[in-house]
Amino acid sequence: MNEFEKRIEILYKERFGQLISLILQRFRNLPIDWAEDIVQETFTAAALHWPKTGIPENPSGWLYQTCENKSINLLKKISKTGGLSMAKSMSVAADEISEDGFKDAQLRMLMACCHPNLTPKTQIVLALKYVANLKVESIALQFGAAPDAIEKMLYRARQKIKSESLISSTRLYGHSVERLSVMHKVIYLIFNEGYKQSGDKLSQGKIMCEDALMLNKFLFDSPLCNPETKALQALMLFNVARFDARFDAQGNAVELEYQDRALWDQSLIQLACFLLTESEDSVFSPYHLEAAIACVHCAARKFEDTDWEAICKYYEVLLKVYPSPFAEINYAVALQYNHQSEKAFRILMDLHRNPYYSKLPILDMTIRKYFKRVKTKNYEID
Repeated sequence: MNEFEKRIEILYKERFGQLISLILQRFRNLPIDWAEDIVQETFTAAALHWPKTGIPENPSGWLYQTCENKSINLLKKISKTGGLSMAKSMSVAADEISEDGFKDAQLRMLMACCHPNLTPKTQIVLALKYVANLKVESIALQFGAAPDAIEKMLYRARQKIKSESLISSTRLYGHSVERLSVMHKVIYLIFNEGYKQSGDKLSQGKIMCEDALMLNKFLFDSPLCNPETKALQALMLFNVARFDARFDAQGNAVELEYQDRALWDQSLIQLACFLLTESEDSVFSPYHLEAAIACVHCAARKFEDTDWEAICKYYEVLLKVYPSPFAEINYAVALQYNHQSEKAFRILMDLHRNPYYSKLPILDMTIRKYFKRVKTKNYEID
């Protein structure tokens, strides 16, 4: 991959959803799938022209201007065949879009995707597609669904967005907390998708984590901020503080047990601790519990000092209130380190017998590590 391809790939990851949002704001009646096609065509144009002309001084501005021009040309063409109402929504103003403008567009798109007229699952799928720019296959993995099912959901959602003008009616901070919980969930998933990247995708993963932190910071600084917002910010900061220690110089993953804790960012850990304390509420969200678990890990000066009993208790509460196979897997790992290997084994085998969960790569990896740690062949996988 050459310099131009790398730069375009990074911009595509950063700007795809933002450009769609900006185009839909400027051309209110443009269907979202048309806007998506225009943005795709724009990046194709960049891949063709930039190697010849060089990367523009303001590449994001170039992309926006090209998207706008393509939208104008499309709407002019439609107006000649009777699409006058759409053409009237056209604006030829080409003011330079600042970095804040792109960020506002991303947050506005997130709010639009979380519109209450859409089902919660559809809200999250839309946001992962248009805010985080995840591939359909990655979204399907998050939900344990077939990619075709996600494609159908996106198609139906786009039809609903078009018929009810859901995106054009969205205003920053113009909505109640009814969308806040879903926005938190989407930001959490964006962060997790970025955090698990490795190898040549590590830099992209870091950008996704930073995007998630930035989106939640927008909510944090807004009147919408609540204890869940603070707990989510704390959770992400605990994890970001350990980001650089997770990989060696060759880009290979380093397990928590072998990480150089001197590389952990103590200032971020302190900030996360402060936010976690500030987030205390009568009702604990999953972010409170996961942040508490991360806090225990960060408090241990070395791996052997980890309070696994406390971590197990947090997972027990988390699984009672917010059950998930990923939390069960992590709970099994904590149980093993807390000298409860047989209980850990039963949990892992129950998950392995599930037709869907048995396909999770993290489960297979965890089971292999389990056998490596117990160093016995007394157990057999069904």
